[in-house]
Amino acid sequence: MHELPATLRGMQLAVSSGRMSPSEAISLQRRRLTEVDAGLHSVVQEFPKTDTYPGPLAGIGLAHKDIFNTAGRRPGTGHDAGTASEGLVAAPAVARLETAGASTMAVLAMAEYACGATGDNPLFKRCINPLSKHAAVGGSSSGSAVAVAAGLVYGSLGTDTAGSVRIPAATCALVGLKTTHGLVPLDGVHPLAPSLDSVGLLTRSAPDAMHLLQIVADTGMLRPATSARVRIKAWLPASGLHEEVASALHDFARESASTQIIATLPQHQTLTRLAEIVMQTEAAATHRAALLACALSPSVEAVALAGLVIPPEWYHAALADRGRHAKMFVQEHLQAHDLLVMPALPQPIPDWSAVTTDSPGFDVKQLLALHSYMGFVNYLGFPSLVFPIARDSRGMPISVQVLARPFHEADLLAFAEQVELRRFGVNGFTEHFLNQG
Repeated sequence: MHELPATLRGMQLAVSSGRMSPSEAISLQRRRLTEVDAGLHSVVQEFPKTDTYPGPLAGIGLAHKDIFNTAGRRPGTGHDAGTASEGLVAAPAVARLETAGASTMAVLAMAEYACGATGDNPLFKRCINPLSKHAAVGGSSSGSAVAVAAGLVYGSLGTDTAGSVRIPAATCALVGLKTTHGLVPLDGVHPLAPSLDSVGLLTRSAPDAMHLLQIVADTGMLRPATSARVRIKAWLPASGLHEEVASALHDFARESASTQIIATLPQHQTLTRLAEIVMQTEAAATHRAALLACALSPSVEAVALAGLVIPPEWYHAALADRGRHAKMFVQEHLQAHDLLVMPALPQPIPDWSAVTTDSPGFDVKQLLALHSYMGFVNYLGFPSLVFPIARDSRGMPISVQVLARPFHEADLLAFAEQVELRRFGVNGFTEHFLNQG
């Protein structure tokens, strides 16, 4: 049996060089998916189809968060196992990957209805973090993170409404890209808060994410990468960061030659509150019937229930002011700079016991910390990338988050690729953190 390459780019090379045929590559990936996931619980349903298709992704196995329509199947959205639906077409993001030759091998676990900063979902077995069985897996795209980190698939589509791609990327040492709102179609994706929802990507390396992004993004919307040296600004909060996280971020900012470092971001609190108003109001609209019937689980109610009583004028004002806030943010932080470096998680990756509400060791501060630097980005609609940069004293990854102007994902991924090659080599971020602890 061939050893599977660590990255999508590596598997493409194996197929294009003739070391493996596309069908052999998919067969090997499917065997690994079936065997390894038995101990990880990331898969909701494995698809038996083994056909391979021509294209740049021939021989590449993918699996996606169970929130996307797939051909002939309604997604389970973390609530059930999904159902057959004759005539249902795949979401454009999924269909574009398959048209490029990718094989969709499975759909993956998630927090119920995409509500939850962790992937803990009592309706399904808990996903196991490949880095440590005790470590929490961020949500809501938890199954996607576990499957990609464990090498079961080479990439996964997720969704991000308040950090649901970036949080699990940070807990599993992945590249997690939240795309610009509207860059990737949301057709065929079950909504949570449509004004904030974005399709995102989870991969093991930055080039892999760029390759998939160019396929799923709407044509002509992506801006080319900046040819000159990118100008970097860093927001490193003066308080609220664990000392190990703060030290890693300061070292990274200096190494990246940040031209300006700030200790406060005055807009953060206001933008976070506006994001919460929009998310809660729209989540309540999405789940209104079930809310009124008291038919939702506590985790979903925690996100949506407040939306029933938020004054409509607050919601409409938040949406009306969105463009103004985005313009002001660019003028202040991304006019003289191309990228804004900031924290992903302010604390080390927590154990499950700290973020599970019915656990004796539950710590609400650690649960809230998972998304404290995430939601405001969705309100702005900007692209954001998370990737690992260091280890803490327990050997777990510390990740950074980097923002760019709308549709400048290429700048984010080019920057991450430079960091990746300089620090970890061609096998990417994740392989380093899995195999050299």
